[in-house]
Amino acid sequence: MHTISRPRRRGHQLSSRWLASSLVAGYAAVSAVVGAVLLVAPKESKAGSAAPTTTYIFAPPPAFGPADTQTPITPGPDGGATTASPSMVALPVPDGFERVAGPGGLVTTIPKGWIITRAAGPGAMQATDPAEPSRQVRYGGAPAPAADLLQSHVDYEAVFSRSKAAFHRLSLGTTTYHGVTAVDWEFEHDTADARRRVHSMYWRIEGVEYFVYAAADADKWGQMLPIYHAMIDNATP
Repeated sequence: MHTISRPRRRGHQLSSRWLASSLVAGYAAVSAVVGAVLLVAPKESKAGSAAPTTTYIFAPPPAFGPADTQTPITPGPDGGATTASPSMVALPVPDGFERVAGPGGLVTTIPKGWIITRAAGPGAMQATDPAEPSRQVRYGGAPAPAADLLQSHVDYEAVFSRSKAAFHRLSLGTTTYHGVTAVDWEFEHDTADARRRVHSMYWRIEGVEYFVYAAADADKWGQMLPIYHAMIDNATP
């Protein structure tokens, strides 16, 4: 019995090879895409490896405070907290007054509408009541002399009093103001027009001598006293 060999179909063989080649190429393309995705996809952080975040909370201080100064906390160069120098906190301005800045960094309050000019002497300003020029206040600050605070004013009074008619000292001594020693000086003397009364305070901080001064006719001092107290109560430093 003879077996008849059938010739292989060349077209079928080519189709099989083409199919196999296509599958290989497709698999390679998919693998390349998946590999590229894996390369660019971010890696999931391990637990505890994430960088810590810092939360900053800003709490502004009140516009006005009960004290003269407060000590704010500010971030240091390395991000830590450092204590800054005391900074001034503005006090409420009394009705009928306005806040003014004088030489040496002194800040105080004076009646609204008073005329401000430079006074005689270093670091001094003067405000005058335009309706009654005999009412005046002065304020400011200048480098402190080498002499002791009280002694310097005792020495000055000895010279000043000789040029004032009927000079009479009401007070000249020390007190405490803003936590430092201050000199309280009050006196009267005669002028050609009326008897004058003057009340002033002097204190030193970091090499600067500050002062607040009020003057008026003695018979009207009762009207001037609240102005002097307003200046003292609202003066900084």
